[in-house]
Amino acid sequence: MRDLNRFTDSFVFKADRPWPNRRLKVAAIVGHATERSVRLWLRTGRPGAFSVLLFGRGGDAAGPDVEDGALRGALGAAPLFPSDLESLVGTVRREDFQVDDYDADTTCVVDVAGLAPDTRYGYVLYDRDERRVVLGHNRLRAFRTPPPEDERRSFQFALFSCNMPYAVNGLFRKRTEVSNVDMWDFLGATLERHRDAVDLVIAGGDQCYSDGVETLDIWRHLNRTMRKEDGALLPDEEAMRSWYRDVYRGYWGFEGIQKVFDSFPTYMVWDDHEIGDGWGSHYLGEGAAQDGLGQLLPDLAERGLDAEDGRELMRRMFDAARQVYVEYQHSHNPPTDGDALDYSFRRGGCAFYVLDGRGQRDLARDDYRILGRAQFDRFAAWARAQDPAATPFLFVVSAVPVLHTRAALVAADELLGSLGDDLRDSWEHELHTVERMALMESLFDAASRGCRVCVLSGDVHVSAVFEIEDGRGNRIHQLTSSAITYGLSRPQSWVLRAGAADSGETTEGHRFTRLALFTQSAYALVSVDPGSGAAWFKLYGEQQLPSSAEPDRAVPLSHSLAKIRLY
Repeated sequence: MRDLNRFTDSFVFKADRPWPNRRLKVAAIVGHATERSVRLWLRTGRPGAFSVLLFGRGGDAAGPDVEDGALRGALGAAPLFPSDLESLVGTVRREDFQVDDYDADTTCVVDVAGLAPDTRYGYVLYDRDERRVVLGHNRLRAFRTPPPEDERRSFQFALFSCNMPYAVNGLFRKRTEVSNVDMWDFLGATLERHRDAVDLVIAGGDQCYSDGVETLDIWRHLNRTMRKEDGALLPDEEAMRSWYRDVYRGYWGFEGIQKVFDSFPTYMVWDDHEIGDGWGSHYLGEGAAQDGLGQLLPDLAERGLDAEDGRELMRRMFDAARQVYVEYQHSHNPPTDGDALDYSFRRGGCAFYVLDGRGQRDLARDDYRILGRAQFDRFAAWARAQDPAATPFLFVVSAVPVLHTRAALVAADELLGSLGDDLRDSWEHELHTVERMALMESLFDAASRGCRVCVLSGDVHVSAVFEIEDGRGNRIHQLTSSAITYGLSRPQSWVLRAGAADSGETTEGHRFTRLALFTQSAYALVSVDPGSGAAWFKLYGEQQLPSSAEPDRAVPLSHSLAKIRLY
């Protein structure tokens, strides 16, 4: 009976999920890359024996310049033996791996070492059982390794966050429709136009939404299905993992998203919606002034369950979300120790640190409620160790901005009801004063030693640039790019615009000035020249013109909406 319940609750064989697009099946992500190595994430779609085949592209030292049509034709042959390709592309590198079961949803990371710096490589996913290419033959896949670290070459990187390309319409709000997904085509076109200069992409959180779209919301599904049967609390964690995997496969099923992920080294971090709205910023204890449990699981009593059952279900949801986040996102980031999800890496005179603002977030702690003390200490030690002669630029990724909200709103959660968790999410909320002051102290300490410091964020569905200055004249920047796809009405845009601070003084006494604000869908490029010390923030939105070849088809404009010099 228990096994039947698991089957009933699982989405593994559920055919009636209302996805309006094709879900992800076989796919690749180019993850952490160095001048000599790359982490390739693959989803094979089924167990079996597979290989990654790599070969040089572009006429450089790694291989001959091959016409795309000829290469597609060769890769589409079946049966195909890897040795058959060498006459066309030169040396073929083969990395074998095995997917034994569905335990990780047929995802796997292949670490490839011994590559050449600043070299473009083509790659395919090869099925050894069927002796054919299953990814990379119809649309060719390729990536470029970064230049040698000691060259300090100028480069660009992209920043985006908040991907929700759906809307619900219809008389009874039952029809799920695709919305605003063209922004991914625009981002892909921008990256391709600058591909020889773009070294990496940062996905700043909310790469998918477990909630937010009524017809796809797995928290609504939990409210409808939570129960006790024969004394057992259901659904179990295994079923919940299938829900989160379904969300990733739906949200990432668009070709435009895959073109970005499988072409450029992409570094990812989660935010609340990969788990649940406002995760870690709800009061869940008995008699809490604001009933977070009631907001997340409003049907608890109606389903015959108590608060302890609700907390157990939430624990299961978090554990499921975390495992699937590791499978789909964190696994191809730089390796981390133990259970840590924060990480760092370097790129040509720039040091990056990506903070995990969700995995350790806990309002029940006395302090350091966002990062936890252990993670904060790791970050602070990293910041102290940065030498401006070696890494003149420091980029710190915090999914939630350290500065954004008007001061009058920050502590108003008791008055604003359901908005309380959104405000408590903010670094500026009084609950986080000690932790925020410690974070800002670390950032300004690095700035005082000559490092050029920028915080990179998403979350707030507003793109903005703030300059923050301490009493000694040291400056840091808050750069926010949000959201890449999230349809907002004009009134909603006005509200978000009104909620963003313009100028003033932070809790610590630092002066700040807003340099830019944009409330529609956007993504950003950051240009860095470690040699000269210059950096620019370029914001791109939905600008388009009719194509001369196809008048009914719009094409993105090539220039940015705003270009702001940071240093």
